[in-house]
Amino acid sequence: MRKTLLLLLALFCLPLAAEPFSSAEPEIISERIVELIDVSHPLILDIQAGDLTPRLDFLIRGMLLSKGADLREMSHIALLENLEIPAAYLLQNVNLVQVELELGATTVEHKSFLSYRSERVPLYSFLVKQISLPDNKLLSIDELSFTEKNAKNNGLVLSNLKWFEPILASTALATLIYLLWTIE
Repeated sequence: MRKTLLLLLALFCLPLAAEPFSSAEPEIISERIVELIDVSHPLILDIQAGDLTPRLDFLIRGMLLSKGADLREMSHIALLENLEIPAAYLLQNVNLVQVELELGATTVEHKSFLSYRSERVPLYSFLVKQISLPDNKLLSIDELSFTEKNAKNNGLVLSNLKWFEPILASTALATLIYLLWTIE
């Protein structure tokens, strides 16, 4: 009986916070984006992700090359279109992959037995479009959301406690000790 009560108390006191989004690390973002990309046709990448652009571009290209993707540079394709080159040497079908970042914020809640705290953390939403060229047909559109990894859950902070919460906790603990002491 005592073990059961202690187990219930321990489970009741655990934090109830959950992470609804993935972490916003370039490696994780790149892996999730590459999972969405169809590598059966030649690809042109267009990544517009602010400060994350160089790192994401490097990681995504590396992962796509390891999957055997045929990557083309947009500048070379644009040069070929401006020159007089026979159509047989140009690609008949190429997919443009556009990755766009929209920066926002979300509220993360931290709950436990004694406290409740919410904080706003950055939310990175990536829009991934795959477009077939030259007919500009939209093949797929996906959205991925990530939050900052360093969104801190510092546990119990005394400044976040309400004035009555320590009294309730002390009363509950005293009641539990009394029950354990008197139950045979």
